[in-house]
Amino acid sequence: MNRRSRKQLEATTHWTREQDSYLIENHLLTFAELRIKLPFTDDQIIQRKKLLGLLRRERQLRRI
Repeated sequence: MNRRSRKQLEATTHWTREQDSYLIENHLLTFAELRIKLPFTDDQIIQRKKLLGLLRRERQLRRI
């Protein structure tokens, strides 16, 4: 069985553990709400969500 090789996403910004925790706990908030608390742009937040697997998790929960 062959598996697709996945490219590793590179972090272009430095996220602290506290910021990651906040994003994980509040990943369902809108980007506007996340930008108030986190000092990152929408694109950076999306990239971090991809890196943490939160976007895939959201898709899985929508299917249920």
